[in-house]
Amino acid sequence: MMRSTLMALGLAMVSTAMAAPPQNVEIEFGISAGAVKVGVGRDLLTHDGGQYSIVSESHTVGIAALFSKTTIRRESRGRLVANGLQPLTFEETRSRKPRRSASFDWPAMQIRMVDDDNAATMDLAPGTLDQISFIYAFAFDKPREETLVLHVTDGRRLTDYQFQNLGNVVLRTALGELETVQYRKVKEGDENRGLEFWLSSRHHYLPVRIRYVEKNGSTVDSVVTRIHYR
Repeated sequence: MMRSTLMALGLAMVSTAMAAPPQNVEIEFGISAGAVKVGVGRDLLTHDGGQYSIVSESHTVGIAALFSKTTIRRESRGRLVANGLQPLTFEETRSRKPRRSASFDWPAMQIRMVDDDNAATMDLAPGTLDQISFIYAFAFDKPREETLVLHVTDGRRLTDYQFQNLGNVVLRTALGELETVQYRKVKEGDENRGLEFWLSSRHHYLPVRIRYVEKNGSTVDSVVTRIHYR
């Protein structure tokens, strides 16, 4: 009884302080390269007010699958803290690629990253996130107007990203028009790679579009097709 009461109180505090989304959220995406649909994705976010789990899965479809059947799975698990998400483990598996993972030791402020047979332990900067949790962190700590500096790991390296808030944008989706906040990664020098994402204010600042620009200039665009709360 005491444990249930404390958990409920903790969830209420998180919901009030960080505008937490419902405890179970499923988001589906259509993935395109230019004008061609190449894949579908499904993200599942769960939390209980103290801990969270995010599982992101995608795979190729249609013509793209005929040339290359590719699946990608990323999973982040961790805690909810005062300023959002604090990952404890991250793992990525994808077709024909080595497994990547990261373990976060917050008391020691160390992170261990494993990429196939290569392993490295490094100092952990406060607020470090992983490749999937960083985009869901806004659902627990609302977007800010200023340029953000985020420390992110993909299980292979630690990278500092700067994201510029481009303001409110109306996004046309399968769910209708959505009021969103758009962020764009600030490029350095002659860097070609890019990343943009759109967060829906109607849907707890969850991601509803994610756009990657590859080194050669090609784009991969994931746009929401369904959001389900339970």
